[in-house]
Amino acid sequence: MKRKPSKKGRKSANKKRRGANNSISMANSDDESDFEYGVEQDEDDDTIDADDDPFDTTGSGKELARGKSVKGKGEGSIKRIQWDEIDLSLDTSASVENERMVEYRKACEKVKGWLDDVDDLALPANPLDRLLNELGGPDKVAELTGRKIRQVRRFDESKGKMVVFYEKRKGAGRFDQINVEERNNFQSGKKLVAILSEAASTGISLQADKRVGNQKRRVHITLELPWSADKAIQQLGRTHRANQTSGPSYKFLISDVGGEKRFAAAVAKRLALMGALTQGDRRATGQSNALGLGGFDFDNKFGKLALKTMLGEIWKCNKNCLTDAPEKLVLDALKTIDSRLSEALDQGLGTWKKNLAPYSDDTKSEQDHYKMMEDLLLHKCPQLAEQRVKAIGEGKSVVKYLEKLLDGTETKEAIKPKIDEEVKAAMEAGLNFNVLCFLWLFDVGVTEQSASGANNYFKKGKPIDVPKFLNRTLGMNLLRQKLIIEHFIKHLGKQVTLAKREGTYDLGIQTIGGHSVVIEKPRSFCFRGLEAKDERVLLYKVNLDRGMDAETAMQLYKEAEASSDNETNSSATNIGAVGGFGVGQVRVIKSGFYIDRRDVFKEVPRMFLIINQGRASNNCVVVRPNEGKKIWTKEFVWKTWLHGNACQLTLCTDINQAMVTWKKEFDLADRPSSERYQRYCYGRHTESCIFGGDIIPILNKILASSNLNGIGLANDMSLVMPDVVRVEPPGKTPEDDSANEVTESTVDEQAEDEDDSSEPPAVGHKVALKMLGGSVFRGAITECKDDPESFITTFTDGSVVEMSTDEVNKARQLFDTEWTKLVVDADVPKAVASSIEVHNSVNAQAQGATRRPILPAGEEKTTEEYEKIFEEEYDGDVPDVLVGLEFPKKELRLYSQSAHDHVFIPFWQFVLRKLAERLLEEGAHSSRELLNLENAERVKLQQG
Repeated sequence: MKRKPSKKGRKSANKKRRGANNSISMANSDDESDFEYGVEQDEDDDTIDADDDPFDTTGSGKELARGKSVKGKGEGSIKRIQWDEIDLSLDTSASVENERMVEYRKACEKVKGWLDDVDDLALPANPLDRLLNELGGPDKVAELTGRKIRQVRRFDESKGKMVVFYEKRKGAGRFDQINVEERNNFQSGKKLVAILSEAASTGISLQADKRVGNQKRRVHITLELPWSADKAIQQLGRTHRANQTSGPSYKFLISDVGGEKRFAAAVAKRLALMGALTQGDRRATGQSNALGLGGFDFDNKFGKLALKTMLGEIWKCNKNCLTDAPEKLVLDALKTIDSRLSEALDQGLGTWKKNLAPYSDDTKSEQDHYKMMEDLLLHKCPQLAEQRVKAIGEGKSVVKYLEKLLDGTETKEAIKPKIDEEVKAAMEAGLNFNVLCFLWLFDVGVTEQSASGANNYFKKGKPIDVPKFLNRTLGMNLLRQKLIIEHFIKHLGKQVTLAKREGTYDLGIQTIGGHSVVIEKPRSFCFRGLEAKDERVLLYKVNLDRGMDAETAMQLYKEAEASSDNETNSSATNIGAVGGFGVGQVRVIKSGFYIDRRDVFKEVPRMFLIINQGRASNNCVVVRPNEGKKIWTKEFVWKTWLHGNACQLTLCTDINQAMVTWKKEFDLADRPSSERYQRYCYGRHTESCIFGGDIIPILNKILASSNLNGIGLANDMSLVMPDVVRVEPPGKTPEDDSANEVTESTVDEQAEDEDDSSEPPAVGHKVALKMLGGSVFRGAITECKDDPESFITTFTDGSVVEMSTDEVNKARQLFDTEWTKLVVDADVPKAVASSIEVHNSVNAQAQGATRRPILPAGEEKTTEEYEKIFEEEYDGDVPDVLVGLEFPKKELRLYSQSAHDHVFIPFWQFVLRKLAERLLEEGAHSSRELLNLENAERVKLQQG
């Protein structure tokens, strides 16, 4: 690669100096890199090139220097001498100038040698430039980035080889339009490869659009996942958009570096959420599996359970570990342990155990480290500490061995067997992978106290979760990252395997159901303004009776009795094999109705239905009249209810009497879940608020509004993630919906008789035109013109519109879209939907011809409930089955300006309010503003 000319060289060439004729003089400025002498020159002589490189010895520089001059202001001019023309045989003792000239040349030769060495280094090219050049260069690759200069490899005929040059990115227009030109080159098919940087990841559409020349399926390769899941989703959306002929194939480059899995996990979590919302089925695994990221979805209930289990074993330094400790890393830990124990033994005052405690004059970091070592050696691994104290006393400390190796008193061959012996002895005494993780996590600020959220008595923080754990691993070196995350994945796999064996493995949608489910009329919000004025986010209130009546409980019991599994009915079981009671201990959990007759229950004895799920499962189904059905482990059921210290349930032998008592408690529980009808017993009626409707387009903004640290989405750790839930009435199943579902293939079959929008437009083809108010007028092509090519269309409102080919194709596509909506969503007969007399879209039908804002005119600037600024009255139907987002049921304490005091609001309302506040800051149109614009459009249409 040719070196760029130095700035100093350019300055030297441009400077004009005066000097005595035919006398050699030194350049006084430090900026000069050559010697100059004055000669008489004609004014017509060419001047030296300002870009001449003073260290260029290829010949071009010498030719310039020999015969050309720098024009001066006087009669003469200064002629420059190249540094390599200075005669080294000059007599340095004759004058100071000769000595300085010789020294100057020697210095230049050194610099030239260093620069040549740099040029000869086989340094890797800039990754972006390397991709650009190896994929064919700028002529074949569209570059969509924010940079101005790039390195391009081209063939140099004078040198007969490929040479890398610096060049500016150029386009036909202004620089700020280069990315647009490059996008057009890719979409037209002129260039078949496009490279995007984060600077161009927004606002660029590169999908296989039906309207562009390049119809090839896109292969989207992500070389580096961004920190934020939102940015990743945004980047993936560049090639996966509406009106495409085929979806892209995504490829992700993810290295073995453990910390990189943190970014993949964040993206997988967001994709799984979006997939469940769009598919609307509890069995949906989301789009993350389709993209190859399903294996990185750690932040789920199984990941949380795996992390809790793994950290529990680490804090206890459990001897049973899923991962074997590498001996090299064991040696590192052993050096730390031996070093601390040696300090304690050398102090001489008191025992070594007391000397492990920190001193009051130690720094805070030293005290934390010494406390950690004291806890590890005295409480977690006492056997290991005793073994190492004995070894140190016998002169077998690994620290001493390594010191001997460094000072040369013993050779590597003599020391290695001794160190290996101590490592093996330490591992037998309990130094395993859990101990290594204990030390590593401390180094990145994760301790038993901080992981539980209890930093001290006065301050309680947030317990560590999966994203925070993955973030902390980024502070470890690469080998530790890799090992500890692989250890976590092993625990995750163990939890998933157990769940699959028990039949409880389900990462899809949570189902909300019970004795009765009532979905109330939703609140309707238009959050996207003119961008999508027909889209509505709906907030449903769901009233749920979570209890189970006596008839349903009896039916469940009979089904359990009819089970072919002998254990389910009566047989004794070695629960220790599954439930953790201990090998050989036989415990009997018999399926049936149980009663709690303690005196604390004044109204009615508590009733339970416990169903043992068999030998292959570790769980029992536990049913209560007021709480419905739940899953608990056999160990919990045994220790809490059947043989607990405070509660010991009794198996009911009289089933009829059990049904009477069950019905009585079920009737007593007919109250809100916040009310108690007797001790430990609360009502069965709960209330949930579910976000539904068109939430996918603003999903990222909804999630950003759940950020408890503010509106801005700084990272995913501060978010309160919602659950995707499916609300269905009793007896309603997803299969029931699918039986009556009208699929896209069905619609395609029904539309076979309709106009094929892929054919050239012709007279009689049906079209549609959408107005600002949401109405869609239908019509047909009535005339075709050849010069220039255009089409006359007539609509049901009497208007006649002349359209170009592109416009009429869009109008035909809109007609097909509205036909599908009417047939599928509104159950309109095909013949009616095909008629050009039908002009209202489904959205207009559902919302009414005119939107009706909730807030009266003039109150938008005074309300604190910002969400009402976007709220409208809802006139649509209430669905029987609902899929949406449910945020945790908790309250936040916020200050109210109108009440002049702090008030508690539910979390869903906090999210809704923050979302509305954010949209107002971005300048989104309110519902009242949209109404005014639509009324103005109607008036204009009537007058026209």
